Amino acid sequence: MTEYIGHDAAWRQFSSAMLAGKLHHGWIIAGPRGLGKAGFARRAAAALVDPEGQFATMIDRGSHPDILTIKRLPKDPPKEDEEIDENAELKRSISIDQIRQLQSALTTRPGLSNKRAIIIDAADDLERSGANALLKSLEEPPVGTYFLLVSHASDRLLPTVRSRCQMLRFEPLDDQQMSVALRAAAPDISVQELDSYIKFGKGSPGQALDFMGLDLRQLEDAMTSILHTGDRNNQIRSLLADQLALKAAQPRYEAFLRLAPSLIADCARQMQAGDVTRATDAWASASALANRAIALSLDKQSVVFQMGSLLASVQPNKAA
Repeated sequence: MTEYIGHDAAWRQFSSAMLAGKLHHGWIIAGPRGLGKAGFARRAAAALVDPEGQFATMIDRGSHPDILTIKRLPKDPPKEDEEIDENAELKRSISIDQIRQLQSALTTRPGLSNKRAIIIDAADDLERSGANALLKSLEEPPVGTYFLLVSHASDRLLPTVRSRCQMLRFEPLDDQQMSVALRAAAPDISVQELDSYIKFGKGSPGQALDFMGLDLRQLEDAMTSILHTGDRNNQIRSLLADQLALKAAQPRYEAFLRLAPSLIADCARQMQAGDVTRATDAWASASALANRAIALSLDKQSVVFQMGSLLASVQPNKAA
């Protein structure tokens, strides 16, 4: 189970409280994307509602009636006889209607257990009205109901939501833990590939696995060239914008959005004090752009070109 590597302390904290009968009803599972927080939430939910493992197969299929998972829905709902496409484009947020449906379900008793687990994946995706509605359930939870809120940016959650939950923080894995996790998930990976994905993963096995097969070396080379030269004639960023705007390039586009702010941050760490402010400003703008680009479905060509301009602005006297 690679999603648990490096998170023993978090599991001990949760399981100790559960075994002692002092488990808080609300938990925020917080940390960067790709660390296995959702997998941890599913493991915690299973321990709550099925401690003996009687219904493990049902839980694996996602059909246990006492584990309810709330996440963003597909933009185009499947027809009645169709299954949900895992790669379908999703709505921007978890709606208040989804929370209201959840609250309606909570008026009934659990089906197979005396406990019920609610996984919100991710709580960052809640509409503000949905977050306020969820707050009511967190304030007065039904007996035996436990909330597991996965969060990639817990500081953005409503303060009132944070105050009603215990926090479990997940930190990026070190290189050795990354190696173990990636070897377990991809046993046939070469040593060279492993080193490359550890680098690109930045302590996140999920991110590294998402990047496999995307030829990130070419992307990194292009972005590094913009950083070092300023790309004065806009040639590199224009070529990237054309390439990454293609529909088939969506995975590489998303990888580009993750890598660009990280590359700026790496550059900032090596700069002299007088130049750091410019780099940190570029990093903040790049991070904000990356977050908006997917959530708001911004024009890809425009986003890539803007991101390239931020990369070009980092080095002194080299901006286009």
